Amino acid sequence: MVIWKNFKKLIFLHLLFNTFSFYAQSPKIDSLKGISRKTTVDSSLVKLYINIGMEFENINADSSFTYYKMALKKAEKCKFLFGQANSKIFLSKYYILHLNDYKTAYSYTIGAKNILEKLLLKEKSIKRKNIIQEKLIAVYGGMSTYYSNIGKNDVAEYYTRKCLSYAKIIKSEDLIARSYYNLGLISLITNDFPSALNWFLLSLKIREKTNKNNLHELCIGIGDIYFNLKNYPKAIEYYSKVFMLKNKNYDASARSNVCIGNVYLRQNEFIKALEFYTKAEVLVGKYHLKRSQVMLYNSLGLYHQTMGNNDLALKYFFELLTIGEQTQKKEVIAITKLSIASIYEKENNDKLAIQFASSASKLAKEISRFNTYWACEELLSILYEKQKLPQLALHHYKKFITTRDSIENKENTEKIVKAQMNYEFEKKELIVKAKQDKARAIALQELNRQKLIKNSVGGFSILIIIISIILVYNYKNRAKISKALAQKSEELYQQKAVELIKNEQVKSMRNYIKGEENERNRIASELHDGIGGTLSAIKLKLRKITEKDKNPQIEKVIDNVDFLYNDVRAISHNLISPQLKDSIFIEVINNLVNEIKDATNFEISLEYLEEDKINQLSEEIQVTVYRMIQELLKNSVSHSNGTKIEINVNKFDRELNLVVEDNGNGFDTSKKRLGIGLRNLETRIKALGGKLIIDSVIGRGSAFNITIPC
Repeated sequence: MVIWKNFKKLIFLHLLFNTFSFYAQSPKIDSLKGISRKTTVDSSLVKLYINIGMEFENINADSSFTYYKMALKKAEKCKFLFGQANSKIFLSKYYILHLNDYKTAYSYTIGAKNILEKLLLKEKSIKRKNIIQEKLIAVYGGMSTYYSNIGKNDVAEYYTRKCLSYAKIIKSEDLIARSYYNLGLISLITNDFPSALNWFLLSLKIREKTNKNNLHELCIGIGDIYFNLKNYPKAIEYYSKVFMLKNKNYDASARSNVCIGNVYLRQNEFIKALEFYTKAEVLVGKYHLKRSQVMLYNSLGLYHQTMGNNDLALKYFFELLTIGEQTQKKEVIAITKLSIASIYEKENNDKLAIQFASSASKLAKEISRFNTYWACEELLSILYEKQKLPQLALHHYKKFITTRDSIENKENTEKIVKAQMNYEFEKKELIVKAKQDKARAIALQELNRQKLIKNSVGGFSILIIIISIILVYNYKNRAKISKALAQKSEELYQQKAVELIKNEQVKSMRNYIKGEENERNRIASELHDGIGGTLSAIKLKLRKITEKDKNPQIEKVIDNVDFLYNDVRAISHNLISPQLKDSIFIEVINNLVNEIKDATNFEISLEYLEEDKINQLSEEIQVTVYRMIQELLKNSVSHSNGTKIEINVNKFDRELNLVVEDNGNGFDTSKKRLGIGLRNLETRIKALGGKLIIDSVIGRGSAFNITIPC
């Protein structure tokens, strides 16, 4: 302990000296501070405070936080909305990178999102719109990070793909590369390592052209992939690349040192592991790197636990637990409590072990971290078995087995299929070999019989018997082959029958939709020509009557007839299929949107990607998409109680993506049944082989995400 205190004291003195010397070598910060003292324009002062905070980011995180808060306060005082949004984005980033506080970061992100979306609706300048969209990409990236942190990786991927769409619209290679990187992180979290590597390499390809000195996070991400795949030399190669980049990033350097230490710890090279952990500890202390501190304390705890130094391990784990509770980082709390419980179990302090393991299990289940959850349940089953409580031990063991099996089910299925394929292959080889051996044996037997025939007259009769046996054998063998072929034909016939049934179902659904469109057109025609014509005639007759005898009551009837006639025209207009054959599809959708905007108080925006490809879609898909947008707009206008609707139509390689989102009341998707309109919508989507995702939360609005293959 004395050595440890002296070591910490030495580090403190070293940090104190280097801190003062470093600040003395920061002329850019001094220059920006000098300009800020002379600036009288509030909006310019906000921008200067943010720039000073950014310069402090890699030197002193606490100072960067102070300047971001100053920027926000000044922007709110002078009602500079863009400055408020920008300050909140940087504060959100600070809370994630340095405090691991995703909850506070999310509140700043939502605030920035609301401001920027309002500014985007009002802005007319294309240049300013691009700047606002660029900031919205940062906001959606923050939302993606938040949802990934709470285990909702599908929602995180949705917002990241939204970032990618905006980045492609404004043609920003830097933001496209960042979106690829974030998609790689989501794949890495879900253990989809091939996809993660693909996304990272796409990002790396762009970064090497545009910003090759800021590849720190990509190098760490690719290193993590190789670490998980147990390719340790390759992992160390990518982690080490961080140190060779020209632009220094102390947080990335600290995390790379921790990662390299983890590689050596995994390989039982304990001296090398401690060497790199010590380097990381120096950086964390010197530059107040809260994000790296979490990684470091977890790794040092595991290191000392592996070395049998349980007291030191517990020291780091309890410090890590304090950080997790202060920042409300539930994943950190759950994993740390499990580590503490495992140490107490080894020290036979079962009471404390059960306490920490139970708390970790409950928290892991709450945040859907099932790997941690089943590890807790396994430990609890062992602890209760040691306590001679077999019923509780069995209860937790069942939870462990059930959770583990559900997680490993996919992997096990793939292994079983692979093993089965290997078995079938080996079986075929054995059959071929057996047939060859049998053929050789028959040939040898035939040779011996030939000799017998030459040596004796009785051999002739034996030869006849042998030939008879061979004929019978061949006949039976052919019968078996015929039976196998017949069975194979039956299987193929059943397979084709299933395919035909599926095709007929799809064809039937499409005919149903086509019939529905025809029926809509027929009803529209009947309304317009029949009832509409009759109402016109009634109106003319009543007009003739009023020419002779002015009667206020008849005038009211004429007004009612006129109102009813307009209603009939509107209904028939909505029912009839849109004329798409000689029209530009995007213009047709724009006309629909403008009609509804003119008839309501809603702010409706339409964004699309790959306009030419969207206009070239088949008429069947165009009609379906038109009906979907029509139904969803009607649904939002009628039921959402909102003020704004966003429509995004994007054409990707083999699919069309339609997203309609409002800012209304929202609804509970688990409780509310879909109405007739939305059920018809689902039928149309299924007919085209597509899928519908409804994302709605009470108080936050609703989003309908539709994907159709094309």
